[in-house]
Amino acid sequence: MSDKSNNGKNSTLIYHGALFLAVLIWSTTFVNIKIVIKEVPPNTLAFLRFLVAGIVLAVFFVIRREPRIPKKDWLQVIIGGLAGVTLYNILQNQGLRYAGATEAAILTSVSPVFMVLFAWAFLKERPVARQLVGIGAAFAGSVLVSTNGHLGDLAVDSLRLYGDALMLLTAVAWAAYSISIKPLLERYPPVSVLTYCTVAGTLFLVPVFLLDNPANLLEISFIGWLNVFYLGILASAFAYLLWNTALKKVAVTTAAAYIYLLPVLSAIFAALVLHETITVYIVVGGVVVLAGTYFASE
Repeated sequence: MSDKSNNGKNSTLIYHGALFLAVLIWSTTFVNIKIVIKEVPPNTLAFLRFLVAGIVLAVFFVIRREPRIPKKDWLQVIIGGLAGVTLYNILQNQGLRYAGATEAAILTSVSPVFMVLFAWAFLKERPVARQLVGIGAAFAGSVLVSTNGHLGDLAVDSLRLYGDALMLLTAVAWAAYSISIKPLLERYPPVSVLTYCTVAGTLFLVPVFLLDNPANLLEISFIGWLNVFYLGILASAFAYLLWNTALKKVAVTTAAAYIYLLPVLSAIFAALVLHETITVYIVVGGVVVLAGTYFASE
């Protein structure tokens, strides 16, 4: 009995460790993308990142002989790929052209709020009063972060506001992804779900990639390609697999709690690498966002 209890605790720790490692890797990507989009167009970066991830996952899928997902569940695969791969990464890459890495991470961390709202809209799970207060607080904190405490500056810094709005939409996309793949993870292994969703999402990225100039690939530097492979192999294939594996065993809201670490870790990396200035408004707004998100997802 004691051995079974210890094994259960060890398994739980492994899943929580997987969630933490995934978020730690993702927290570096805000800085990574800010650097690489200076030479790689945003849509091209999204496509290359998941082309690399898709190839890695497909090879792993074949070697492991993972179960295939039947056509009857392909609609959920398409929704997951469109939300978690296509839309999330287009919005993130475009948003980071104008938003700072720290504020981008704070706004992305609002995704648990949208998980609650989606559950309310589609699953008829009515939020309690505390969740509604949390949603309001998270929204107010997002406004404070986006405006840097100066509502009158919006007209002057409209591009930053545009970037922040796109980053907030990435939170919507991630919430849609996490909820849409949960039923799939109850029936299929994480590798199967991730491989199918990645391939589907990458196919949707082909048209936007072609809108950029594919000839620019020849101009990408060695450091640029290193960043692309880092994003594709570690931040996409590996980190997404960690997330999906844990999501198969823990509740969506439990996994979402780890997203609260994203802005904290990202702020540290942004300050160290990009020398971003973290204003008091970003700190206060970030705290309000995280507190509101916490109460909204409880």
